[in-house]
Amino acid sequence: MSADAPKVQDFTTAEQTLSVAVEASSVYETLLSLFVWGNKDESGEYESGSTFFEQLEADVKESAADELAAMVGAGEIWLPLIGLAHSTGEMGSMTRFIEHLEVMDVVALRQIMIGGACAHYDLSQEDADAAAASDPDAIERVVALKHVSAGLESLIRVPARETRSRVVALLTAVNEALGASISESLPALRRDADEKRALARSKDAPKLVETATNGVTFKPQPHITGVVLIPSKIIRPWTVIIEHEGLRIFAYSVADEHLLADPDAPPSYLVDLYKALGDERRLRMLSILSEGDAGLMDIAERVDLAKSTTHHHLRILRSAGLVRVTVGENKSYSLRRDGVPEAARLLEAYLTTPAEASSATTPEPARS
Repeated sequence: MSADAPKVQDFTTAEQTLSVAVEASSVYETLLSLFVWGNKDESGEYESGSTFFEQLEADVKESAADELAAMVGAGEIWLPLIGLAHSTGEMGSMTRFIEHLEVMDVVALRQIMIGGACAHYDLSQEDADAAAASDPDAIERVVALKHVSAGLESLIRVPARETRSRVVALLTAVNEALGASISESLPALRRDADEKRALARSKDAPKLVETATNGVTFKPQPHITGVVLIPSKIIRPWTVIIEHEGLRIFAYSVADEHLLADPDAPPSYLVDLYKALGDERRLRMLSILSEGDAGLMDIAERVDLAKSTTHHHLRILRSAGLVRVTVGENKSYSLRRDGVPEAARLLEAYLTTPAEASSATTPEPARS
């Protein structure tokens, strides 16, 4: 090595680990409904067409009608609250989320709404925080931004406590108007979320995002620590991407198969998992891998199959989350031991009552 050669000591992590969570909730669907309402002028862009907008106008209580009308064009206001619901853990029910907002610090709420709604604009964090604290000059700099909606302006020009009371009142009214229809959608959203959680066992975060969103690519970045996936019916056929406290949140269109599925049918990921286990040759391969990592040729020789046939079976096992492949100088396969007890747990969840199944099929966030 020459004296001029660069000397490097690298203390960075070789591979970034991202948390992955998949969540279906009436809170998210209500907030996304208000986002869609904000895009009322583009109602033809959504599968629900004009029906959703007409129904919401008809069902919302009269005292909230003017406030709702003021939110047309202001869909961006509600997206930061999705991140808030996730980070506070208050995504279980709208009632609990609204109760959380009612006692939340009013300036902190405005900071989240202003910062999130103006995330793509030329607004400094200092100005966003000052506007949240009702600094008049900062408020003027916010409302002067080119794309700031009249709805957002109306919420930040008033005292902070009034911002909170108006947000709470409108969310309460919209929840009352949409609660029944959103409840009808929840089983399909939960089926989709359960499937994506199962897929998270065999796919890394970028591949899972691409699968869930039907083609949206995600490239991990240093400041992103995790991914949250949220299935939604109301935004179909769109994907909405949000960033909150180091998380990249993807609200994606719930798949047709879950909207149209027989609610009594077993989840497709459960069927795939037991199909993978229901073959003597694949079980033998799992037994081989239980002894340690092995290459394709070694496995093929031990089960007395052609390499192509062995590869096919390993692909099925990998898709079911039972096998991991490591690509290096020599590709090797290993057993994902957590997938074995997962098979029994998922079957038990399917065989329990719907309420118990919902709880049982909600694992801790997977790691990719």
